[in-house]
Amino acid sequence: MKNPPAWQFNIADQKRGIWSFAATMLAFFGTVVPGLLLDLNIGIIITAMLAVVFTVLFLTLRWTWRKEALTLFPDRIESALYGTIYFTDIRKISRPWGAMSPAIRLRLKDRRVSWSMVRSNRALIQNTPEEVMLFEDFLQQLETAMNKQGPQHVRPQFKADDTNTHVTPAEQLSQINRSRNNNAGLIIGATIVIVILMGVGTCVTRSRNPDFKRMKAASEERFYRGKQKVEELVAQRMEKEGGAFLYTNDHAATIKLFPYINTDNPLNIELFQYTGANKDIDAILANPDSVQLDIYVISGDSAVRRMRPGTSARQFFFRAYDPKQRIRPANVLPNDTTRQESYPVLDISWRVPLQDTTNMLYAMDRSIPGMDLMLAQVRLRPTFYLYMTGKVNQGMNEPAFREAVITLNKLLHRNHVDTSTFVIRRI
Repeated sequence: MKNPPAWQFNIADQKRGIWSFAATMLAFFGTVVPGLLLDLNIGIIITAMLAVVFTVLFLTLRWTWRKEALTLFPDRIESALYGTIYFTDIRKISRPWGAMSPAIRLRLKDRRVSWSMVRSNRALIQNTPEEVMLFEDFLQQLETAMNKQGPQHVRPQFKADDTNTHVTPAEQLSQINRSRNNNAGLIIGATIVIVILMGVGTCVTRSRNPDFKRMKAASEERFYRGKQKVEELVAQRMEKEGGAFLYTNDHAATIKLFPYINTDNPLNIELFQYTGANKDIDAILANPDSVQLDIYVISGDSAVRRMRPGTSARQFFFRAYDPKQRIRPANVLPNDTTRQESYPVLDISWRVPLQDTTNMLYAMDRSIPGMDLMLAQVRLRPTFYLYMTGKVNQGMNEPAFREAVITLNKLLHRNHVDTSTFVIRRI
């Protein structure tokens, strides 16, 4: 039986986010207002304010951030945060007020639940474009599953003055999936802090306050427009250079070719969310033929891993991933079992460079210390997944990759692993 699709996302707790935002505002006014009353130098005020505010943001980071795991069945959703949600209990599907796209709110017969990408003033961390892509995939598959149930599975209960009584939840979800959210009504998250800060600074210097909301919206629009152009560029490059291959025991895994785009925002400031990404996109579009397309391995539970290439002309990659196996940090005592759930999961990758005279079996066997121990985990741990991937323009055409598959199978058989559970995919 095919495993049901599953996703994992980072979600900020809304109530905790509100308290964190209030603490940030208190820290802001607690440094700026006394500084202005004491007529201190504006540079000193800004420096003190940034130090205090970012310290508060750092301290509230772990407290606010939560992980959500979703599994989709033909008749229900299993959520780590909300439990079981049957399609028959869904009365209405809408977009949360003021939420960044994509986001949905489910009105059930006895409660309400919602999921949003973390892009509002309730958030301290931003979701990556890869997470947004995966969440959109969840919404599309949810729509498909609900449509398969048929119109009889829902019993919408609206007030008499509701104008959408004829619209089923599945149709409402379809409308959300085909629409884009307008963010013009919000100045969110850290952008509010920056706007207030700049307002104080410009009052002191008697200069005009820039329109940060418009700047942020323009930056976001530029990012999505540029990302679409990069997607088209990748499709053209794949037609000319060839695609990539994947061999794995994770039947729900996929691979994607895409250039590296820096989506980091270390200060978690909304205004600068797309600055690094837009810079990289401009560089990619300026020199499209010289851009390196990296392999991204997406596991069945939506965990994404980038395969970092080396300088070798011929190379392929391995990834080992076990979401149930936690790595204890070096500074934690062996008998300390507190906060084990916060330990990072086993998720490592490495590359195997090949020379013309390289014996593939030798190269693969020596690619990482303890290779036999690593491969034996496939047999010993049901949740352990192994991925081997390579792309055509790095020497892994179809005959070369099949040779790699045969070689890996020899090593797997040496460790008594059943290779019938492995599958080959290509893009």
